[in-house]
Amino acid sequence: MTDAAPERGSEGNKLTRAAVVNTAIELADVDGFGAVTMRKIADRLGVGTMSLYRHVSDKDALLMAMSNEIGVRFPYPPAGDATWRERAKIAAEVDWTLYQRHPWVLLAFASPRTSMGPQSLNCLDWLTEGFMELKVTTADATEMALSLWNHIAGTVLGVVAERLLHDRADDDSEGQSGLTRLLAGKPDGVPPPHLVELVGTGNPQLNDPRYLLDQGVEALCDGFEARAHRLR
Repeated sequence: MTDAAPERGSEGNKLTRAAVVNTAIELADVDGFGAVTMRKIADRLGVGTMSLYRHVSDKDALLMAMSNEIGVRFPYPPAGDATWRERAKIAAEVDWTLYQRHPWVLLAFASPRTSMGPQSLNCLDWLTEGFMELKVTTADATEMALSLWNHIAGTVLGVVAERLLHDRADDDSEGQSGLTRLLAGKPDGVPPPHLVELVGTGNPQLNDPRYLLDQGVEALCDGFEARAHRLR
């Protein structure tokens, strides 16, 4: 009796873990991770649903594999002569692009069960190495790296929140925040006392997430440097 032939997709290609993960990423990019099911992946690949479990044990394992693959696609570049401040800015640039193209990864990285895969740890190591130029301990440098990541993720969340809420890649909501209305001179009721001076100013910087991201990175780096001097 011979072994059964490996299952093949609708185009005759052998089913692989990479094919499962890539298909799941395509589905998540369009409709959000909540819409990703083993059935949809199997239908897209033209195979039986149970065959997928030969390559991913469950949905958590699938999400971990997906987020790790996205990390591989958006690696931090070789450090070269980049200073620790330059590394922080590079990380912000890379992650800003990653999260906007694949917003569901924000949720994957936020969950303890599906965060810190091999590629994330490599990136964390890259940042930690940079911050160790400040002559701090590995633990302190890693804390700085994680604080930087939290700032980046928090800023990008404001950009992609509508897409995450509605699980749609093409969400084009034009709703305005209370701050936007206040800056436009149309506050919701009486503005808080310390924001009165902002009413009607239209200050574009306060409504520019990328500006706030870069300003926050600079402020964090100033704080990291000051802290490093105190710790010496």
